[in-house]
Amino acid sequence: DWLVTMYEKKLNGILADEMGLGKTIQTISLLAHLACEKGSWGPHLIIVPTSVMLNWEMELKRWCPSFKILTYYGAQKERRLKRQGWTKPNAFHVCITSYKLVLQDHQAFRRKNWTYLILDEAQNIKNFKSQRWQSLLNFNSHRRLLLTGTPLQNSLMELWSLMHFLMPRVFQSHREFKEWFSNPLTGMIEGSQEYNDSLVKRLHKVLRPFLLRRLKVDVEKQMPKKYEHVLKCRLSKRQRYLYDDFMGQASTKATLASGHFMSVINVLMQLRKVCNHPDLFEPRPVHSPLVTQGICFVTAAIVLRALDPEPFKHVDMGLFDLVALEGRVSRYA
Repeated sequence: DWLVTMYEKKLNGILADEMGLGKTIQTISLLAHLACEKGSWGPHLIIVPTSVMLNWEMELKRWCPSFKILTYYGAQKERRLKRQGWTKPNAFHVCITSYKLVLQDHQAFRRKNWTYLILDEAQNIKNFKSQRWQSLLNFNSHRRLLLTGTPLQNSLMELWSLMHFLMPRVFQSHREFKEWFSNPLTGMIEGSQEYNDSLVKRLHKVLRPFLLRRLKVDVEKQMPKKYEHVLKCRLSKRQRYLYDDFMGQASTKATLASGHFMSVINVLMQLRKVCNHPDLFEPRPVHSPLVTQGICFVTAAIVLRALDPEPFKHVDMGLFDLVALEGRVSRYA
């Protein structure tokens, strides 16, 4: 609801829920709502770390199979082929790429008008002096959404970088922003209790409309209770045989009778191998009807010599007087 409200009020925001609360699914739900209820199919640009690109693609295909998804990655030639025809309407609905590639091909991305510009792990643009921040700031987009689990860290300028990226006209000067909030925030970071409560409330008041932050402790109260179902799996005949055989050995009985901690632990480890898979305890060769041994033919040596393609390689040609023979042939000719 908060994301939809921000869209309807033409505002940009930061979804800063704690890790594990489903920021990815919430974002996908927003895009699905815009497509189904508002008729807005994009195109949307989602910039994520390289390690989660495939996860975003998988979740989008799972929850929004009607979306045309362009996963923008690969070598320069491959990316050039993917950009062919993407300026046409409905060429794709969602483009997923990484921070590294969007910076390399920023000119191509800047020429396209995006409905939503979404940045996952938005702390990657916390430095307003970096080339990444300055390049992404000039992208053409109607709305912007930042996803991060750590919206406010040790620097007030990092927060201003995110807020200015969302609303450049509202948060224009970083100097005024720093002068307005630096004193109380510095006091909180250093652990000092001497800061102005009114300015802290002002900071919260300013950020509250643009930032949503929820913790697992708060959300767990709204979730249904967790139920645990234990399914017991019986041992196979081979597992039961190995289990009983190992427990019946005199060495195993002596180890258990001694009560030595590490020795008993070793016995339990062996039993766990039997329960997980018997081949972990006692490997055995795999016999398959599809795998056969090679056929070996025994051939007599005289036959092999007869089949030799160079029969004269073992003959001493010095026995023949080829020079004298050549002279006689030339004389008679």
